[in-house]
Amino acid sequence: MNEEREKKNKLRDSHTDTSPGSKPSYSLLDPKPSLVDIDGNLINNINLAASLTTYRNGTIADGVSKLILIVESKCLLQFSINGIKHNNLKGTLSSLEQASNVNNLSSSTTASPQNISNGKSVVAVVYTPPDSFNQDTGSNRTINVNVSDLDNSAKTVLEIPIQLYRPPVVLVHGLWMNSDTTWVITKFADSLASYGYRYAFADYEEHNSETFDPRDKVFGNYGIDSIRNTIHKILEEYHYFLIAASQVEIIAHSMGGLMARGFVQQPDYKKKENYMKGSIHRFITIGTPHFGGPLSRFLYEHIDDWYFFDGIKIDRCRTGKVEPKKLRTIYSDIFKFPIDKGAIEALIPKSIAYSHLYQTNVKSYAIAGSYRPKAIKSHDSQESYYKNIVDPNHCNHDFNLDKDAFDDCDNDLVVSITSQLGGLPKHHSAIYCNTVHERFYIKDDDGIFSETNSPHIQKDVIRLLSFSDSNKFADAIGIDSSNGSSK
Repeated sequence: MNEEREKKNKLRDSHTDTSPGSKPSYSLLDPKPSLVDIDGNLINNINLAASLTTYRNGTIADGVSKLILIVESKCLLQFSINGIKHNNLKGTLSSLEQASNVNNLSSSTTASPQNISNGKSVVAVVYTPPDSFNQDTGSNRTINVNVSDLDNSAKTVLEIPIQLYRPPVVLVHGLWMNSDTTWVITKFADSLASYGYRYAFADYEEHNSETFDPRDKVFGNYGIDSIRNTIHKILEEYHYFLIAASQVEIIAHSMGGLMARGFVQQPDYKKKENYMKGSIHRFITIGTPHFGGPLSRFLYEHIDDWYFFDGIKIDRCRTGKVEPKKLRTIYSDIFKFPIDKGAIEALIPKSIAYSHLYQTNVKSYAIAGSYRPKAIKSHDSQESYYKNIVDPNHCNHDFNLDKDAFDDCDNDLVVSITSQLGGLPKHHSAIYCNTVHERFYIKDDDGIFSETNSPHIQKDVIRLLSFSDSNKFADAIGIDSSNGSSK
């Protein structure tokens, strides 16, 4: 704490030089939460603004965070962002009283001096960062705000540098997985780091077999809690380094996307700390079963049936001296993937859990995998596996994975394309062929990738995050989900 206080004091002192001939002093301040009202708007109170002590040197480009620029002056001042070009907006400026009027935001603004309680006269404006910024690599850039004295032939009296950073990324794994298997071994996290992204893992490995139900009171919402806690922690890290930050990017694989959607429905999702806009800036799902994972039905329906497992395959027929075990026991004791902890039941299409999951109104993009056309060995292995589970007499040679599990819809061997896309059209989504849900489904097929291990998907995600093409993101995902939409 002492180190942080010392750093803040140095920053404050660097902005408040009062030696003879010096430039006017200024401060960059974070207005939240004390200057934010219950509707997420800034309070027009110059004394309260001038009394802020949350010094910053920059902000993230989330379009939500704000900085208060306080300049000690008795003059009418104009503030202008340097280097503004068409389609290359670097943020907007407004006076404090007009900060909540989006129609008055522009790259320049004029503000009058006001007297504050300590007898000084100050000018205050609000800087709002852009929604994103174009940059191939690197985590930040510098923009400059020129301050001119309109009473003195528009003389430039001050240039205020503001550091603009990328929003942090939170990575969320799925069912039976952890952050290491999903994001580290696959080099996904390394790809983000190579482009200047700071990331954190929302890891709920100890509870990764439990339900995603946002309203569940039996098993709890450990996955949702992990997202909430990780977001809070990484935003606090940004604040420690004097960066205003209100939102994060979420990249979620498989059931992790449902955990993130459930988090959006929690009562504490929107608060003063994010200007009542929520803490997710943009949301990218990969292989997420937005409308259900049909294979879970087969596991759940046969959870107490007896099988033999010889170390290679599950079968109804006796294999050597192997003793029969219930399917739940094989999954729990041998595979270490419990199927009786809530997640498998929840993932059945039209389950109670899905009825509790509403349309998620967050800027979203969906990435889907398809085993076609080359992952035939992987497909046949998955088909054979479930044939042994669902066929009580071991004679149903007509069982067809695509038809009986996915209603002839293309799929990644776990989730159908329709479910993975979450109701998003082509221009807000992408489908990758020769791509299966997880790497343990790959059976000696050349040129086949798992979803988070795919270099093509990793490149797509980087492109989506790095460039300011906001039209790529839909306004919501899980469209037509049950019971309405998340608020």
